[in-house]
Amino acid sequence: MPFHQKKKEGSDGLKIAFWSNSPGKSGVTGNLSCISILSAMIQPSKMVLFENHSNINNLGSMFLNQNSYDKLKEENSYFVENGLGRILNCCDMGDDVSSGIVLRTCLSVFDQRVFYLPPGGMNRDLLEFRLNRHAENVMDLLEQVCGTVCVDLSSSGLESSRKILKEADLIVVNLCQNDQLLSHFFRNFSEIRKKAFYIIGNYDPKSIIRKSDIVRRFGLSGSIIGTIPYNRRFADALTKGNVVTYLLKNFSCGADNINYEFISAARETACLFEQAKEAYGKEKIGGEGSEKKGDPSHAVCSGGNSVSDTREGECGSYQTGRNSQGTGTGAGTEW
Repeated sequence: MPFHQKKKEGSDGLKIAFWSNSPGKSGVTGNLSCISILSAMIQPSKMVLFENHSNINNLGSMFLNQNSYDKLKEENSYFVENGLGRILNCCDMGDDVSSGIVLRTCLSVFDQRVFYLPPGGMNRDLLEFRLNRHAENVMDLLEQVCGTVCVDLSSSGLESSRKILKEADLIVVNLCQNDQLLSHFFRNFSEIRKKAFYIIGNYDPKSIIRKSDIVRRFGLSGSIIGTIPYNRRFADALTKGNVVTYLLKNFSCGADNINYEFISAARETACLFEQAKEAYGKEKIGGEGSEKKGDPSHAVCSGGNSVSDTREGECGSYQTGRNSQGTGTGAGTEW
């Protein structure tokens, strides 16, 4: 059935922006690719991912192996109105859009749960021009079909980034262990902090600036901040388009596995992320028992509230029979 571009009041979907004030240091795109897959394993649901920028290292290159990604780029270079381009075209024309059309413009990158909406052959300037006009409508359309919409935002001063940050229900702020950049964020982005969940990307537990230090210094709840450690094997998986394979292979690895520390930290962060989604989702629809904004400490999975620098939390088990990887179509100056 077709639906109109504007969302209905009381929508139980969620619009989430992944953003950083420290471009190139916190690994925003890699963090989103990791957390989206782990979240789908832990708390099965449907989500769609897209980006508002055109970079070589984007979500498509991390989810698809090089041959598949080259083919996708070649096809989209001839047919501009694929992927996000097609959704934007519907917005330009004021057309109703069916859920089938939306899903056919996406690629299923994991088990018909995580979908990627490629840019559709648009260059950087055209993408920004069109998305700047229709960012809100695009997010509303995708939210109605997939529930959760996650946007990988450019850290540069794009107008579409500002609009999406303002429209987002939850902002995943990707931090780095740099004192000046941390101070810059917490000093200047008060509006973002009101609806923020934090990930410390490329995390080094041996740094003098650890998670526990950031929690204490900036008065954060340990339930709204997680870590994604730097891991050479995960970094290789990102460059080879093997993120899903890497996470599936290592999801339940033991303490003797070289990937254990990374997976344990990433799983704990995914659990905390799911808690944040639930808390902000309840507040969005005004449901009973809504948690205090910015402190989503109620449990989705156990052990998620530790503020230590060790991995103490355990997440729910990944369900047997759901491990297939789908690849078919299917102060504030912040605003």
